Amino acid sequence: MADQVFETHRGRLHALAYRMLGSHADAEDAVQDVWLRWRATAKDDIRDATAWLVRVCSNICLDVLKSARRQRENYVGQWLPEPWAPVVEAEAESNLIERDGLGQAYVMMLERLGPVERVALVLHDVFDWSHEEIAPVIERTENNTRQILFRARRKVNREHDRDPTPVPDSEAADKGQVAAFIDALIGGDLQALIGQLAPNVIMHSDSGGKASAAANPIYGAEKVARFFTGVWRKKAENAVESIAFDGTDYWLLLHEGESLVSAVGFAQKDGAVVDIFVHRNPDKLVFLQHLGRA
Repeated sequence: MADQVFETHRGRLHALAYRMLGSHADAEDAVQDVWLRWRATAKDDIRDATAWLVRVCSNICLDVLKSARRQRENYVGQWLPEPWAPVVEAEAESNLIERDGLGQAYVMMLERLGPVERVALVLHDVFDWSHEEIAPVIERTENNTRQILFRARRKVNREHDRDPTPVPDSEAADKGQVAAFIDALIGGDLQALIGQLAPNVIMHSDSGGKASAAANPIYGAEKVARFFTGVWRKKAENAVESIAFDGTDYWLLLHEGESLVSAVGFAQKDGAVVDIFVHRNPDKLVFLQHLGRA
């Protein structure tokens, strides 16, 4: 029975840990640590299994976050959170609480925060925890928790390269726009491609030094469009497809033979693409390899 209770929460815990850490491998490790602590704890001492599991998972993620920032100092190029892929099929995954805040733009936005701020904001804004519930998790008073959340919101809402930052409920490009982007790319239509992009669009690339990629973000619709058309001319033989997670989060997957070599995600606002996320690090494509035609 205890095992069954944990399994019903596994999807929730993985989604929580992914938001905190931006890595499926780290999220899986965190969930496994929660499982070990769950097995070792007397169940009679746990009044609310959901709250206990989320609290323990959050504390584990806090410890990881405090070390992860040091590890990324040695990361080659820009670091992006791994593409979200639903790795656990569970009834709870259909709940909005599991889908909100899973996109690249939101998780990148959280990167502006310190570990305590990040945990507090996710628990409050995504999981709807009260200040009173969050306070013991981050080891602060309720009043301090309010102040931490206030500071966190100021950081994520301030102007950062452009205003405003995309928010979770507006960050997925619709299927028609993705199709138009592909058509313009394959057809080599630079102006049509520019028309899909916001004037201040930013392209972010992540290779970890393990594949060729733009070393720094590229800014502006024309520069981004020219980059894509230039790369496509050299790689026109690649197979390209679009897939959707939960019917909302669209990605382009580029294959060389049977290998997935790139995943391109979009964040949209007001009908235009405002962020493009290009994943080339093979380590971060593992969770997408089994999707689509692959």
